[in-house]
Amino acid sequence: MAKKHILMLKTFFKVMLGSKKEISFIIPNSYYKSIYDIDYSFLKKENIDTLLFDIDNTITKVDDLNIPDKTKKLFENLKSQNFKILLLSNNHKERVEPVSKTLNLKAISDAGKPESIAYKKALKILNSKKENTIAIGDQLLSDIAGAKKYGIKAILVDQLSKENNIQTGMAQKLQKHMVKKITKKNLFKQGKYFNNLI
Repeated sequence: MAKKHILMLKTFFKVMLGSKKEISFIIPNSYYKSIYDIDYSFLKKENIDTLLFDIDNTITKVDDLNIPDKTKKLFENLKSQNFKILLLSNNHKERVEPVSKTLNLKAISDAGKPESIAYKKALKILNSKKENTIAIGDQLLSDIAGAKKYGIKAILVDQLSKENNIQTGMAQKLQKHMVKKITKKNLFKQGKYFNNLI
């Protein structure tokens, strides 16, 4: 079993056992319906200059190479605002490279999220600092927990589609159980969007 899967399972079991520390890692700093709803101007005001985007079910549907025009426009707009952007994906190079080329963005494939090395490598490539960076994705166990454990703030977005591959499907099943747990504790609710960056 890959290290990333072991780390995700450890977090999952600790959350389900009620660990306050682990629960804090899976709760995002902000939660939006999609990448199109994020208040990027607010991020700028909070001195965020670096954006690390997940790909599958965040930017596009899982394994879908079709990039909608509105997605292209969004990233062109973000680049015009001088955001440093990198695609950080656990998917393979064959999947990631076409997306990065279409959007003209730097990318890391087979990143190994939630391993810290994924974020360390991303910040080194972009010459960015933790405090000026935010990670954006749809997975609590990889995107959110990985970023927060490394000291980076994180934004959760809803899945673009219910379609998953083996990897994302398993993570989503575990996520559903965790969401039930933290919803009962009144710490999070699916569809109740918020912005708690400060």
